[in-house]
Amino acid sequence: MVEQLYFIYGLAFFSLGLASLLEMRESSGLPLGRQLLWLALFGLTHSAVEWCDMFLLDAPASDFSQALLLARSILLPVSAAMLIRFGVGLLAEVGPLPDWATFAQAVLFVPVMLIVAYALVVITTESEPERAADIWSRYLLFLPGGLMTGAGFVRHWLKAPRREANSSYRWLLLAGGAAFLYALAAGLIVERNAYGLAPWINYQTVEGLTHVPIQLWRTLAAVTLTLAVIRALGLFANERRLQLSLLQRERERAQHAALVAQRDARQIAERWSETLVQISRQIATLEPLDQVLLAIVDRGRLLLRANAAALALWNEDYSQLVVKAFASADEKAMVSRPVTQQLILDAVTNRRPMLMPDGAAWRCDALGNDVRSAAIVPLQFEGETLGALWTISTAAGAFGDTDLTHIEHLSDQAVIAIQHALMAARLQSLAVVEERARIAREMHDGLAQLLGYVSLEVQTVEALVRQQNSEAALAELSQARARINSAQADVRENILSLRTTLAGEAGLAQSLAEYVEEFGIQTGITTRFVNELDTSPSLSPLGETQLVCIVQEALANVRKHSQARQVELRLSADDERVHITVRDDGVGFAPRSQARRHFGLETMRERSQSAGGGLTVTSTPDEGTEVALWLPQLQQ
Repeated sequence: MVEQLYFIYGLAFFSLGLASLLEMRESSGLPLGRQLLWLALFGLTHSAVEWCDMFLLDAPASDFSQALLLARSILLPVSAAMLIRFGVGLLAEVGPLPDWATFAQAVLFVPVMLIVAYALVVITTESEPERAADIWSRYLLFLPGGLMTGAGFVRHWLKAPRREANSSYRWLLLAGGAAFLYALAAGLIVERNAYGLAPWINYQTVEGLTHVPIQLWRTLAAVTLTLAVIRALGLFANERRLQLSLLQRERERAQHAALVAQRDARQIAERWSETLVQISRQIATLEPLDQVLLAIVDRGRLLLRANAAALALWNEDYSQLVVKAFASADEKAMVSRPVTQQLILDAVTNRRPMLMPDGAAWRCDALGNDVRSAAIVPLQFEGETLGALWTISTAAGAFGDTDLTHIEHLSDQAVIAIQHALMAARLQSLAVVEERARIAREMHDGLAQLLGYVSLEVQTVEALVRQQNSEAALAELSQARARINSAQADVRENILSLRTTLAGEAGLAQSLAEYVEEFGIQTGITTRFVNELDTSPSLSPLGETQLVCIVQEALANVRKHSQARQVELRLSADDERVHITVRDDGVGFAPRSQARRHFGLETMRERSQSAGGGLTVTSTPDEGTEVALWLPQLQQ
């Protein structure tokens, strides 16, 4: 029976040591986890002590039994020392000890040292040193070690977070109680002897009171301690599950943050793309340069969350940089203010984008506050610096390199708008020159020849009057009047053409309708305009101008040559082209005589080809003529 108790006793502590070793392989942030090494060493060494006792029972005296006795005598205090180290570490890990514990250590230090010295003297002088070493090891090592271990478990339970929600923490309290029981059974109760409390508290007195041998009490305490500690080790599994849960939540938060960042970046990119497309559309639709520049600075301010944005250009002699467009939350207007800020002038002079240095600031009168962040980009075209575009903020560090890149895109749009406006101005100037040349040709072919003809007719009439040939004079006057009426019609037509050279703000269809109506009133020809379009056609400025000019030329031919009573102008379109036809019911002409009688048709074809279109003329004698024109639409 006793051998079985020793075996179970040793097996319990061996299981405790083995479980602690296995749990040590997993990392843990719990205080208990950092002390498992000492608990494992205690369990393994003390299990060896108990199994030595099991083999020594009824063993005959021999060298083997002496070796076992020596090993037991060495392992007993070593295992007790491991228990003390575990208890001290467990107490220290939970937190600083209370003040009274420090005071108790100081008070007990002297008597403990005296007892240790006394024990050493007794052990060295005793005839049975193994028995003395066993008793004093239990008194001086196992008793305090067990008490400190029990106190450490209890204190760990008291300081544990969320112990009400985690049932594993209750096993720490049971482990503390088992450690106290083990401290009494293994440290205070010893064999009957003359040392310490052994004469009064020993194996015989306990068995006499409880009718249970001390080995059973120790085995019960060991098994309870082992079971409680092993169950308490479930804290580590719970902790790992909690860590995995926290890591999972952290990963989900990181993934969510990454998705949010990707969404925000995509939205920012979409907003910038939409802005650039809108500005490009404004440029393509020939909106005034002032409106385009204001849109650029205002959109830049909004997208970069800046307090203000501005665009400046050099004056004509490149002597001063002048702010042209300014946008803030309170103001958006074209201005004319000289740039005095040296940082902006340096960026333009150096021809490179730059951010305001950290810690720098300047006073902005337009904002009424200090500017602490700025992103400045020069406007450059073919190596020439036209000016600068910048955004400013009253907050420090408001802009970064990415914002600088975005402003560079806006600056490219500003340069395109400026160059487009300059090109449009040059084209307009060329158009004016071309129109003046056309008017000069019309005056030379019409008014100049008419005046020369009238001068000759007047001379002829004067000579006939002197000859008193009244009938011939009246005939000459009638012929002169007819020529004058024809020239007058040409002049009225030229005036009408000048008023309708471009569609203007009224729109192409409305301009053509007004022109056809006025043409009918001036010529007496019945006119009809048919518009089959639901929306305005998408023609280039050149295409629109050439279309109007071709229509004017076609109607002029109708007046001069067709002798028509009715004329119809029809406007239609498909997905790619705009179509317009001019059809009359006049005398028509034979195709062979086309070059001789209608050399103006070649000019009409050249106009259509210059705009990327085409023109055909269909005519039958005595049935009328049809001029069909098509021009390409701009792709949206």
